[in-house]
Amino acid sequence: MKITLDPNSGFLTKNKKRFDKKKALYDAGIKAAVCFKEGEITPVMIRETETEERIIERGINTIISDHTSPSEQPQVSLEIVGIPKILCMILNNEHQYAADERSLRYTEVKPNEYISDLEVELYDKWLNIFIKILNHEYLDFFKKFNKGDTEEKTNKKAASAIKKIAQENARYMVSVFMPTTLTYTVPFAQINKLCLYMQRIIESPQNDFEKLLIPYLKEFIQGLKDIDVLLTEKDVYDLCPKLARNESEDLLYKNNKEIDLSLFAERNRFSGIGMPNEYGVAFSYNMEISLASLAQFHRHRTINYEMSTPSLEEEKFYIPLLLSGKEDLTKEWLNDILKVNKFYPQGKIVKVNANGPLKHLVNYVGKERACDRAFLETEDMFTNVMLPDIYEGLLKEGKTELAERLKPYINKLRCMYPDYKCPSPCGHPRIRRKF
Repeated sequence: MKITLDPNSGFLTKNKKRFDKKKALYDAGIKAAVCFKEGEITPVMIRETETEERIIERGINTIISDHTSPSEQPQVSLEIVGIPKILCMILNNEHQYAADERSLRYTEVKPNEYISDLEVELYDKWLNIFIKILNHEYLDFFKKFNKGDTEEKTNKKAASAIKKIAQENARYMVSVFMPTTLTYTVPFAQINKLCLYMQRIIESPQNDFEKLLIPYLKEFIQGLKDIDVLLTEKDVYDLCPKLARNESEDLLYKNNKEIDLSLFAERNRFSGIGMPNEYGVAFSYNMEISLASLAQFHRHRTINYEMSTPSLEEEKFYIPLLLSGKEDLTKEWLNDILKVNKFYPQGKIVKVNANGPLKHLVNYVGKERACDRAFLETEDMFTNVMLPDIYEGLLKEGKTELAERLKPYINKLRCMYPDYKCPSPCGHPRIRRKF
């Protein structure tokens, strides 16, 4: 794993290779003054009337007192190469961030030292099978919606579209520990807190899956240390000696609330997994989906997601809809994916609880995922299972007015929503699809 700072981001040292914690603390001190000082105080006034040392001191004091909102405003922008997919999922399940990740729809899995030969072999095998199915059963469709200036260009565009769909389905065979590339922008305070949450797993893993995570969590934390993102007691000693408690490398931020990473249900004493679903203005909904599908869901940060920790004993896997009605191929798929179960393939089914405001589920998940161009498993679960279940649940609980408000969105793609206008209409809305 290689972690570097985006050279175009702020709060960097002159060589742009390390984070400038002094600048970040100065910025936090300015923000804190707006909160605490009496009278009509503006940031400009603080800069003009106070010394740099006093402003930095205030910034440090907010962290010591666990008032971290001022230090949440400075941003850290990271470029991470070789980060395991599961670590991306962990980071993306926390709410304070912006991220972009390598897509396995648009890129092909290639052999490397971090992925087994068996995974690559099975990925390539099923990539070719899916390409053959799509060419045999759906070629006319792809030609219709991927027209070029000439027949040659039409065929080329159709072939490209088919390969993307095939790649998207073949990736179910690949481990959730597969390395990928992530750009990740997060508040300065939050990246420090995340390391504290990770440390709880490092110090006290609760299951075999968490044990597998430990080396990656350690590597991630060390990578942040190398670029000077983590604020330590020694930094305080160097920048503001009168506040220093010691010269150690211990983190200045503390996890006094004993917060854990939000992805793992076993670490949440109030987990919704296994509890009855709840339907209302706020909802709680349990479902079984693949690890790949969960990664798509929790990109929508206004909804909370947690999963049961994957177990090797649970041998339940997603079957791509492209294999529907193909019994021999379905058996072959299940036999193959079982071979890579020990690597925790992305097609492995996990129990997931989603909860949050109903309006956010429609506005942010629905208006992104309920689309023919979205990842099929996630779209199918949202459009054809999740939203209809919530609608029926509202009716059973006598919440008819709220159910009527939800009704215009049931069993519909987003282009059919009453309050959504597609920026790039495809012209082929469907309710059920296989790719």
